[in-house]
Amino acid sequence: MRKEQEAAFWLTIKAFKEIGLLQHVMIIGSWAEYLFPSLFETDFMPNLKTRDVDFFYRNINIPKEKINVIQKLKDIGYVYDEVDGISRFYKEDLLELEFLTRVLGAGTEGRMDIKPLGITSEGLRVINILSNFAREVDVTGSNGEEYTITIPEPAVYVIQKILTNPIREPQEKKAKDIAAVKELLYHKEKSTEHKIKLNEVYKTLSAKQFKTVKQVCEENQIVLPLN
Repeated sequence: MRKEQEAAFWLTIKAFKEIGLLQHVMIIGSWAEYLFPSLFETDFMPNLKTRDVDFFYRNINIPKEKINVIQKLKDIGYVYDEVDGISRFYKEDLLELEFLTRVLGAGTEGRMDIKPLGITSEGLRVINILSNFAREVDVTGSNGEEYTITIPEPAVYVIQKILTNPIREPQEKKAKDIAAVKELLYHKEKSTEHKIKLNEVYKTLSAKQFKTVKQVCEENQIVLPLN
């Protein structure tokens, strides 16, 4: 990762904290791996090669007050745009931000307004599982400031990567995700805590999800350390 990209990430986190947004989002996708090292007692190092930072907005009904994220991000050098009706933020060639929301009940996937932010997100059912296994980490940014950031438990991150692999596009991202899963599992196997958590996540899967996990694992020679 370039130092400029890392600095841009922490500048963004600082901005979110200042406007009261940080507590309402979970960092998912590959940038969650950037925050995983503190959770392992091994030498795990993330292999970040993307500028896409995905923020899971956990409850679109809160807060009641408006959070002016568009102006705040513009103030620190982001450009706001909408792609197919979905709000996105771009900072030079360093970062691209997108907000995602879950889909509940009989709801359909697609565009979903986050009214407190005044932006439109993409609603995805495949991220629902992440909300059930959130974890807060206390971290010190490259700017020297301390933050409390919500990320998925590594166990649920692994399972979600496996579940989404059959529909992952483009093709090269499938292989990248499988490599990330195998690397994380290598480090998880060294921790009783993480293996217990993996079992907890696995037991929450539906019959359909179980079938998908089993199929992807067989196709990619993945062995989950389950009891």
